[in-house]
Amino acid sequence: KSVLDKSYKFEKIIMVKDGTKKEIFQAFRDLSKITTTNDYVLIYYSGHGRVKATQAYWVPIDGSLEWGNGDWININELNIFLTEIKAHHLAVMVDSCYVGGKFKGSNILDLDNDEKTFITDHLKDDLNLRARIVLSSGSDGRVSDTAPNSKNSIFASTFLNNLRIAEKVSIPLTMTTVGFNVKRSFTGNPNQKPYYYHPDTWTHLGGDFIFIPKQNLQ
Repeated sequence: KSVLDKSYKFEKIIMVKDGTKKEIFQAFRDLSKITTTNDYVLIYYSGHGRVKATQAYWVPIDGSLEWGNGDWININELNIFLTEIKAHHLAVMVDSCYVGGKFKGSNILDLDNDEKTFITDHLKDDLNLRARIVLSSGSDGRVSDTAPNSKNSIFASTFLNNLRIAEKVSIPLTMTTVGFNVKRSFTGNPNQKPYYYHPDTWTHLGGDFIFIPKQNLQ
């Protein structure tokens, strides 16, 4: 939140720390009410995730240790919120066990070296075309909580470093680049594989989510 607020132009940042199910749902409702088809929306979830009978859930701060009390957040319920958000660009980043690849219609993309540049020749198209993106720290397994000598996970640390470098050199940063660098940060770790994809049901039309440093807008 502090990096985005300081260095990037987001008109409103809604932060739910240690959120209950009710608070997280309310934040999604608030977001869906204020967004328009001209907006760029980033959703970042860091927390617990669980799977029950192949169904994925976020587990909020008030979630029970076991499924069955109605206090876990069903990913299918989130799909309803995310489908109704009227954003031009929507990116969802998920740093959670078991949940990352579970949004409906997962079309997994394998990022390679050709997609690692900060600026591409298609930057204008990336901005103009509708984008729906999910970048997760893993798919259907456990993910690491913290990186060595850090308070953040490897996923979060890589994202923060990308944001700070882009701001320092004053160059727009695409989510494709973030995805490539996140994947690269897990090289040699066979137990965790990040995923970058466009859920089919969200109607992705070829754009990319772009973080533009404030100084580039002046």
